[in-house]
Amino acid sequence: MRLLPTRAPQAALVLLALAGCSTPEVKVWNLEQLHDETSRHRYQAALQGDTGWFFRHTLLGVFQGTGAQFVTETDQEPIEDPAAECLENLIDLEVRGRKTGPPDPRHIEWFARLAVEDPARLSRERAVLALAALGQRLPIGLPARLGKDQTPAGPEELAPVLEALVRAVRRAAEKKGEAADEIAPADEIPPACAAVRALDLDLAAGRRALRASTELERIAQGAKLEAPALSELVEHLETLLVRRALASAIEDKDEIVRAAAVHGIAATGGSLALDVVLYERLRKELASGPMRAVLEVLVKHGLPTSPPGGPKLKHTRDEWLESVYTVAAHHPDSEMRVCAMRTLSAISDAGIKSLREEDWYAWWTSREKDTATPAGPGP
Repeated sequence: MRLLPTRAPQAALVLLALAGCSTPEVKVWNLEQLHDETSRHRYQAALQGDTGWFFRHTLLGVFQGTGAQFVTETDQEPIEDPAAECLENLIDLEVRGRKTGPPDPRHIEWFARLAVEDPARLSRERAVLALAALGQRLPIGLPARLGKDQTPAGPEELAPVLEALVRAVRRAAEKKGEAADEIAPADEIPPACAAVRALDLDLAAGRRALRASTELERIAQGAKLEAPALSELVEHLETLLVRRALASAIEDKDEIVRAAAVHGIAATGGSLALDVVLYERLRKELASGPMRAVLEVLVKHGLPTSPPGGPKLKHTRDEWLESVYTVAAHHPDSEMRVCAMRTLSAISDAGIKSLREEDWYAWWTSREKDTATPAGPGP
């Protein structure tokens, strides 16, 4: 069968365009266009779709060098609802990050930024959940802000350290090119990476360091330079950004973002995060959303347990049960009391499926007598 000559070029163009549709570049471009340097939304932006991006970037190369500035200046259009555009691009970027293997650093960078700095709460919430999903591929541990005794490294501290790393990688890459089939000596790279890791980085500085380190890692890979310290630095910075962003999100002004952070911390921090972070959140949280999220986490994961050879948990099983029972007995919202009773059914081993408060009061008082503990709260 003879193929029609007019169909073949069209099919080839479609296949070429589709080849670029799974990459994050266009969504990163759009998010950069939609946010200024302080992460506020812009109402003028040069947004791109996958097909247009592919032809202009890959085939024509107009987004490289001065071409990028030209496109930005000439293609800007009014954005009626930048918050909606941001959320749409964020969701698309999240979908493109759903794969196995190490996460793309560009996803980590943008999700961490939007989870804390985006002015729209729906974008912050979605970014937190997306960040948590990627964080499950990394050794995250507990969320962490800078301590009160730590001063975040500013541009004047970060810039010379990154410049030293750039020089080390470039010199090693050049030596690699000069040596035939030999691994180039890269003795300067590990101490340069260690100098970056030694800095107290906040989210903004961490993002800059991650972007620079990622570009240097690509240079090293292109030169076939073995630089494990550089790869370890990239993973360290990714992990740091997730920890910093979740620590900020759990204190967000909006309860839906705090609720998302509860699920994110539970997904990335394991039993230790439940014991250290979420116990305190359950005790001090006033809004229903984050409190319900903690109870949902307990139903899903159960009460925290000490890992073999790991640190001893701070809070006992009895303390957890008392905290949940307090919600079931005293919370002013009847839906929250019902949610707490369902949680007790899942974690208490009481064998009670009832959602009647008096049944749980009877269980609590009888349990106190059996364990000879001080009298607990009543209904």
